Amino acid sequence: MNTHARNVFLCNGASQPKNIAVDTKVFSLSYLKNDPDRNVNLLLPKFVDQVYHLPTKILDLLEIAAYVFAADRLAHRGPREAVEYHAWPRSMNFFIRVREPKFWNQKQVKNKLIEALVFMTGDHEYSFEFFSGHSTPPVSLFDSEEFAIAPEGPASVVLFSGGLDSLSGVLERLQTTNEVLYLISHSSRQPSTKRTQNKLVDALKKMYKGRINHYSFECGLTHERAAEETQRTRAFLFGTIAFALAHRLSLNATFAYENGVTSLNLLRRQDLINAKASRTTHPKTHYLMSQFLSEVEGSTIEILNPFWDKTKADIFTLLNKNKGENLIGSAVSCSKTFQLLESATHCGCCFQCIDRRLAAYAAGLQDVDNVGIYSSNIFIDSIGSLETKTTALDYIRQAIDFAKTTEDAFSIARLSELADITDYVKANNEQDAVSAIWQLCRKHGNHVVLALKEIRNQLDDLKYKVKDGSLLQLINDREYLKDDPLRLAEKIAEMLAKGIPIAFQSARPNKETELNDQIDALLGAHGDDFKREYPSTQFALSTIIPDHEATNVDLIIETKYIRKKATPSKVSEGIAADITKYPQNKFILFVIYDPDRAISKDEKFKQDFENKRPCLISIIR
Repeated sequence: MNTHARNVFLCNGASQPKNIAVDTKVFSLSYLKNDPDRNVNLLLPKFVDQVYHLPTKILDLLEIAAYVFAADRLAHRGPREAVEYHAWPRSMNFFIRVREPKFWNQKQVKNKLIEALVFMTGDHEYSFEFFSGHSTPPVSLFDSEEFAIAPEGPASVVLFSGGLDSLSGVLERLQTTNEVLYLISHSSRQPSTKRTQNKLVDALKKMYKGRINHYSFECGLTHERAAEETQRTRAFLFGTIAFALAHRLSLNATFAYENGVTSLNLLRRQDLINAKASRTTHPKTHYLMSQFLSEVEGSTIEILNPFWDKTKADIFTLLNKNKGENLIGSAVSCSKTFQLLESATHCGCCFQCIDRRLAAYAAGLQDVDNVGIYSSNIFIDSIGSLETKTTALDYIRQAIDFAKTTEDAFSIARLSELADITDYVKANNEQDAVSAIWQLCRKHGNHVVLALKEIRNQLDDLKYKVKDGSLLQLINDREYLKDDPLRLAEKIAEMLAKGIPIAFQSARPNKETELNDQIDALLGAHGDDFKREYPSTQFALSTIIPDHEATNVDLIIETKYIRKKATPSKVSEGIAADITKYPQNKFILFVIYDPDRAISKDEKFKQDFENKRPCLISIIR
């Protein structure tokens, strides 16, 4: 049974297909200014007179990219708060009227377009049907702002987000070449993002007179808030517009600067897959995009990332070396700027903020970076969000694993991921590619360890108690050394401790089965990563069936209900039996519902069992 959300998008007035499934969501998309149902904003600065010379298939491409981006934001993936960071891939089906349907319906063109989008987004599928009947005046895609092109002399097209990596790439290029740079920015409807980009561009223009041209385009939804903020197709939109400009400049390459650790985005947890793992600047994404754009151009096109072998700390070091230290505080890395209510430009809690702050400490530039731009300081303040805590610990855990793992162990553990990378990085052979990736990851790990040491040295004042729940406390307690099953068990226990008392505040369960029904419902509401009483677990010569079992990690949940007539000793006997019947590689979460407080000494009760084998006792009242 296909459980993926199916979405159909009708673009440029395309008709709805017949016989679509009943549960399919249908959206109509249009950017045309004279369309009363216009719901996509697409504004590109003019290429002056030369815009008339853009091939019609490139005009089609710009529209396709805009519609794919708008559709990505309209089609919701699923709740972020699931028990596991499970992927919610979607089925995305496009029906688009274009100028050159014969070209776009070619099998190799559609296949390369689909392959790039599926890998980039982690979605289940993309499909496209192109129809004739669409035409516009040559400049209808473009607004009134003119964009001058002077193709004489060396030039490069560089994607410019306003973040640290793209800023560092621009400065590195300005310092090491005599090129004129054409910077391409996606100008969202957020005023803060526009200000950031414009402020940095103005500074660059003053530093390198006559060598900076800034090309800012707008694309998004016009009348409604996006249902999905992951924006995995933003790189596709970015890349196609960079390609259109490079075409006018007769260039066969564009540059997308991103540090290699972020680009590769190796899994931090075994369940962080597909749509939850961003691949927007992954080497394979750039390769697949290059292959697709080469079909459109009719000759070889490349998307290059010269920073693929650098860490975030390396980016800070390069900024300092290339006289960009005064611009660091103005560059924005945060993924949640749309949620900020104060003057700070960074939330301080998202993955990007954590990555940036630790890199700044590793590079010794924390004072230049932290100039009042973070609204939260998770290093010394209690972390209120479970998601933030998980993000921080996953990040640190992976980095420390990188720092201590040998090349052989790394290549074995990351075999499936490396298969998607080694063919797309510059190396003499596969083994050299694996070695280069390992060296990058080990360097990143050592940078994070250095950052953690510096944070403790500078922020851990021995005269005061470290706040519970702060990153300092989590570091001191070595929380990042806990295995995946234990972390997941703690997460579930916290969720059940809130949900079970609410569920039974009016009437208690009559029997343990009813309690398991409620636990099953709570787990099910947060994803499909658990099976109730299935599959069975084989141990010795018997088959045992746990109350609940995780599908992605070695975690079992056993439930105990202490009713008025029951005694703690009876529960102890049941737990003792469970401890012996399950193999040691299975971590057990014991959920004990004790509404009448039959257990008087919780900690003693827990420790007696938790000291015997890998397990967690959660007593709920």
